[in-house]
Amino acid sequence: MIGTAINRTWQQLLHPKFRSVFLTSVASALITLIGLTFVLSYYWPETFVFGWDWIDELGESIAAAGFWAVVSVGSYLLFPGIVTMVMGVLIDKIATAVEEEYYPNRIGTREVPITDVVISAGKLTLIMLVVNLLALVPYIILFFMTASAGAFALFIAINGFLLGREYYEMVAMRHMDRKMMNRFRMEYGSKIFMVGAMMAAMFAVPFLNILAPIIGAAVMTHVFHHLIAQRRAA
Repeated sequence: MIGTAINRTWQQLLHPKFRSVFLTSVASALITLIGLTFVLSYYWPETFVFGWDWIDELGESIAAAGFWAVVSVGSYLLFPGIVTMVMGVLIDKIATAVEEEYYPNRIGTREVPITDVVISAGKLTLIMLVVNLLALVPYIILFFMTASAGAFALFIAINGFLLGREYYEMVAMRHMDRKMMNRFRMEYGSKIFMVGAMMAAMFAVPFLNILAPIIGAAVMTHVFHHLIAQRRAA
């Protein structure tokens, strides 16, 4: 299911109907990452103080790393949440482009106020920022204790859950009311998490992180329609 969704998404990326949405989305994600890096560079502290000597020494090393530390923190901890808020207004266009190509008889017609989209994306952004910042010390500890594997697994678990839930809601709200949407999410939570985990993994890879929100929105649209068809056939 997810393999088919990814394959169809790659095939459609430069399709004429999808091209303008794709390029606009990539430009938005790229501008967001550049702006975030610039802001972090400007306000980057000279040192970090956590209250534990050995972590404070590590914090001094992170602060001294300068630009590359900024890029790492910006790309991995802050970018997924912030770009999702920016992409909130574009996800409807991405989902519509996918549905027009593959599901012309099931195009989402439910009116979703732009304020609902912005509020939903804003809430996710805030949650992702807070959770990832709270997990910063565990990330650092796991990075050194497990040769980065543990930190990567924690990153995937946290952000996969949050991204999967938010992108699912952005796609599903075009078809369902809130009550039905929540019930559907509870029923197919593992599938939704798998899409979120795929997105989180993409956000962890340089250059692919620019494509992650576009591909994630398209893949989630395919998965959503597959689950709807599966449920109707049951």
